[in-house]
Amino acid sequence: MKNQNPPIKILQSIINFLNDGKFQLALSRSKQMLERFPNSAVLFNIVGASYKGLMQLDKAIDNYKKALNINPDYSEVYYNMGVAFQEKGDIKASIESYTNSLKIKPDYAYAYNNMGTAYHEMGNLEEAIQSYKKALKIKPDYADSYNNMANALKDIGELESAIDNYAKALNIKPNYAVAKSNIVKLLTSYNPQKENPNLIVKVNEEIRKINIINNNLTIISDDQVVKIFSKFSSYLGVFKEKIRIQETQTYRNNSVVLNCKRHMAVFDEYEIIPEFCFGCYKVQVEPKSIIDLIKLFIVFDQLELNENNTRKCMIELRPEISGFYKGLIYCSGLKQANQIAKHLDTIIKGRIDKELSSKVKRGCSEYPISFPDYKEINNSGPQLMKYKKNWKAIEENYDNRNPINTYKNRRSSLSGLNLNDALVIQKWIDYAKGISDPSADLLKQSPIYYQDIYDKAKVRLNSFNFRKILDNI
Repeated sequence: MKNQNPPIKILQSIINFLNDGKFQLALSRSKQMLERFPNSAVLFNIVGASYKGLMQLDKAIDNYKKALNINPDYSEVYYNMGVAFQEKGDIKASIESYTNSLKIKPDYAYAYNNMGTAYHEMGNLEEAIQSYKKALKIKPDYADSYNNMANALKDIGELESAIDNYAKALNIKPNYAVAKSNIVKLLTSYNPQKENPNLIVKVNEEIRKINIINNNLTIISDDQVVKIFSKFSSYLGVFKEKIRIQETQTYRNNSVVLNCKRHMAVFDEYEIIPEFCFGCYKVQVEPKSIIDLIKLFIVFDQLELNENNTRKCMIELRPEISGFYKGLIYCSGLKQANQIAKHLDTIIKGRIDKELSSKVKRGCSEYPISFPDYKEINNSGPQLMKYKKNWKAIEENYDNRNPINTYKNRRSSLSGLNLNDALVIQKWIDYAKGISDPSADLLKQSPIYYQDIYDKAKVRLNSFNFRKILDNI
């Protein structure tokens, strides 16, 4: 089959639509041109890329195959097909496609990089690292490969090397938001053992020197919170570009993998509650102000529990869930949750507010919207709602399509303040301003750093009555 392509100018105009994200327009135009050039491998590749942009992955793969029937030596098509297979979740097929691409074009750095991410998804970290090294040998300024290799090194426990590679990615691309976020997150559970010139590492070191430890049980004053905030804000001012992290919650994790993202994905896709979540209980505290939320963060950082339970402080952004400020401790059963709640009440009443108390809840707040009986807790016998046996097969089907790789070197969070905490607290303050919390004025954070958080809070204020909460203080 002879490969016949349209003139370069026509192809470039269609490719421009693709590059601008106008996938439907690129698809329509390339299909029109196929009527005139039915043996154009380039057009079939563009059709495939257009379908991929529209997330119609099966159609994308079919058209990539048509392009390869015309031109079996089309390395870029094998690469594109590998990307489509990878997004579809067929990792083995994606690796095969990248391998075929590299047989034709051995110096294809992007194919090596993506092959690395595919191996990583499979849990084959050594192969992933080797693929990234090959990509970097071809393209030494490939920031994405340094970042991806750092992710793999982190998961095998080579943390110093991971930090070095995140730093290399940022040396090449200083405003690389993903690499910034990744290194900030790693520093929540690891203290570098050697000096690193990266500014993020240095600022984190200084913030960690801020003392938030108070071993006595006296109340945490508003003035203490303001001083702590003032100290870490001065360090954040050295960044020329704002560090954008996704988190709006401060975690103190233990080494137990809860797989919460997996459980919520199952619920979202099938509207069933995973079996694991029927044994999950949480102790919840709802502070009445941003100042009290920061105090709870300090309490949670220093809280000593027998199993070092994972805990977090957060602002509530989910539109369907009530409340504003929350602290949660994850528990492995109802008995443990009740014990922790009783212990925590003594602490928060003594250190934050004598009117503040905790409550025990079951699982995630989204579940009772679909299954009201789930939230009902019986302390003296079986729970009202139990796991449905026919849900087991649904979960198994999900896990077959979405295998989860957990790595043995999961680390507990470090105690003490860190850069990630400081950045999250800045978001909390923007949220507090959005819901008109007057205690935010004490912290004197003049600019709005996260306009999206502020805007969501303003909308939330119209949905829930924060003023009523303030009147009860």
